Amino acid sequence: MSRNSPDAELQDLLRSDNKKALETIYVQYKNEFLNYAKKYNLDAYNATDIYQDAIIAMHHNFVNSKLVLTSSSIKTYLFGIGKFKILKKLKEANRLLNVETKEEEYTEITIDEATPSERSILLSAHLDTISESCRTVLELFYYRNLTVEEIVQLTDYKDGNTVRSHKSRCLKRLKSLFKKV
Repeated sequence: MSRNSPDAELQDLLRSDNKKALETIYVQYKNEFLNYAKKYNLDAYNATDIYQDAIIAMHHNFVNSKLVLTSSSIKTYLFGIGKFKILKKLKEANRLLNVETKEEEYTEITIDEATPSERSILLSAHLDTISESCRTVLELFYYRNLTVEEIVQLTDYKDGNTVRSHKSRCLKRLKSLFKKV
């Protein structure tokens, strides 16, 4: 992305905590995000709530982390945060996703066991004992299959190396809990 683009200027304004720039982004992408959220079968109230949370998270990352987007636009970054928050909301509501995608193909798998294995139950119990930050990083990386760079954009980590080292420490902690059993 060119540093002279309007997006780069907006990023500079966001980093300096310019409320007018934040309002511009909020208004510019709100309707588009609400339409995007419809494919997840969210009602307007929840979609608006998630959009506002995504705006707050994006603003926080620009102001506190001095975020600089080089490979994506503000819109892409904002929608990425929003998508993560939508998926989290749906997971919390224990709802199944019925999303049709055009660019991705999925292979259906069947699970023979109706009950989780003993190892799965143990893993779940151990995940509850580690810190929230560890659980979040491991879930984003292993369950959501996000790249380290995507995790950096969705969280408050300063760079990929920080995420990688934190993930490594978290895995070691989780493995040590398995060895104790």
